[in-house]
Amino acid sequence: MPGKAKIDVIIPSYNGKYLLEKHLDKVIKYTDFLNRVIVIDNGSEDGTVEWLEANYPEVEVVKNKTNLGFTKPVNQGVSVSKADFLILLNNDVEPERDYLKDILKFFKDEKVFAVSFNENKSSWPEVSWHGGKIQFTKGEDKTRPRYTLWASGGSAIYRRSIWDKLGGLNEIYAPYYWEDIDIGYRAWKMGYKIIWDNGSVVYHEHESTSKKVNQNYVNLIKQRNELLFTWQNITDLDMVLSHKKFLLTHSLLHPGYIKVVLASIIRFIALGKRRSFPLKDIEVLKKVNQPYEA
Repeated sequence: MPGKAKIDVIIPSYNGKYLLEKHLDKVIKYTDFLNRVIVIDNGSEDGTVEWLEANYPEVEVVKNKTNLGFTKPVNQGVSVSKADFLILLNNDVEPERDYLKDILKFFKDEKVFAVSFNENKSSWPEVSWHGGKIQFTKGEDKTRPRYTLWASGGSAIYRRSIWDKLGGLNEIYAPYYWEDIDIGYRAWKMGYKIIWDNGSVVYHEHESTSKKVNQNYVNLIKQRNELLFTWQNITDLDMVLSHKKFLLTHSLLHPGYIKVVLASIIRFIALGKRRSFPLKDIEVLKKVNQPYEA
């Protein structure tokens, strides 16, 4: 990473003034090479905008009239950023001092797209394909960096130039969920790399904004977006066939799932796009989960 490179921190927020009060000072103080903090406010009614304007005039605030979730607001934040590197942080994430101290070395490799931070209550995702879809669990070994399928949309740093080549977050996933997995997977299939760094520690309180939304709707969106991810990105024939088998058997065993499939079909027809990639799915799955090698 060049010494003159700058970083913008992008924080979507909805009625999160109490979280910004707890964490924003440390974000500003502990972020090396900080250019700007950009807060995208999703129509908050708790005085967030007024509080930021009074206490942090240096913070750029993008104002939405309503709660647009995560996907679109992040793209909005990136669109007003001029920095070489982007940090995406949820408003409930607090960085540790020197959380970027050693992370910058990874970007000496021009193929590295993003580096995901080490959240205190989470881990790198150990990924596999079985049962007709992508499956993941928390990786057990947190003693060293790993290649990871995606960088967390709530706590990671991204190289702007590659972000732009990939077209940013795909807004078919709006309002939230699976957009960070999607851009990470697309990056891998285009020949780039993503790393999870055990040394870059942040604390995530998981006071999720989505908990303020009807949970039946949230669950529908999660399942819809999982299907949209698969339909747009999985291209290996054997994996496509196993996914079709999953759709059939799961729908027969769980008739309520047909609602998810129909919602996904409607969304895909309106906004979906099948892509072609240089790398096969099996090639990507062989690269991730492995220990990082400089």
